[in-house]
Formats: sequence, structure tokens, C-alpha cells
Amino acid sequence: MRRRFLALLLVLAAGCGPGEAPAPPEGAEPETWEGYGSQTVVLFFAEGSLEPAWREELRVIELHTDPADRVARALEELFRGPEQGRGRAWPPGTRLAHVFLEDREGLLTLDFHPSTVGLLTRAGSLEERLALESLRRTLRVNFPELRAVRILVGGEPAASLGGHLSTARPLRLATESRPAEDT
Repeated sequence: MRRRFLALLLVLAAGCGPGEAPAPPEGAEPETWEGYGSQTVVLFFAEGSLEPAWREELRVIELHTDPADRVARALEELFRGPEQGRGRAWPPGTRLAHVFLEDREGLLTLDFHPSTVGLLTRAGSLEERLALESLRRTLRVNFPELRAVRILVGGEPAASLGGHLSTARPLRLATESRPAEDT
């Protein structure tokens, strides 16, 4: 806010006429939206069961320079559930222990807290499928540089998050939620 006020003050002090803008100071780098400290993310929630209608919800997250931290903040919002209507994709209490990003390969590793497995085991196969699909859609839209997501639980590879669907291989973030090819 203070920056905007100072910029306005500089424009007025420079005496620019209508349609004119002052020249940026020599050596100054252009400001990006990241300088404002927040980013809007799109979260996906399913309404219905067998053939769900996917609903998008926008949230603002605090912006940090670490890309893995950005992903973690977006997923914390997804795990909180929808602010409007129904369609919670992840059970209350879902938690990540760690988030790792391998830039070269576009591989994201999510290490879930062990308590999450128990929550999804009780939920059933349909709920597990919807949870993984909401994760895939949210990551694909907000982080297009990512290609696949590997699932760990308690630091160890997880055959499944809830005992119903395989997460033994990384899940591709492309249009179909199938395991990635030997990543």
C-alpha cells in the first residue's frame, strides 16, 4: 500500500500530463505481481458421487519464493475443504508432513502424515478416487510445470493412500489420472 502511495506521489511530483508516465529510475527492475505477497489458486471440489460435477473455488495464499512451499500452501487450502457448498474432497484432518519438488523432472513428492491413511481407509474407494482427482486437478491448473506426483506416507513409498487405489507409481498430472511411466 505504501509503495502505491509513493508511486502516485512520484507521478504527481514528476509533473506528467495526461497519458504520460514517468520513466523508471535507471537500473530499476520492473515489479511483478509476486511482490505483493499473495497468489490466487484454483481448488477443485467434487459435488456428487459416481459422476461428480467439479466445482472450482478460488483462494488467496501467501506467496513465498520456495516453489514447494507454494504447493504446500495451496494443498493446505484444498484439504480445508470448500468454503461454499458441499464437495469436500479430503477428509478433515488430512495433513502433509513434507513436500519435495524435483525441478528438472517436474516431479512433486507429497509425504502425507500417517494419520491421513486411516482417514481415507474409512472413507472408501469412491472418496479416495475423488480425493486423488481433486489433488491432480488442483496441481495441474496451478502448477503447470509439474508432470507427476509421487505419494509417500510417513517418509515411505505408499502402495495406496486409503487401501483402495494404487499410488505405488507417480500419478501423472495430465488429463488422465493414471500412474506415470517409470519416473
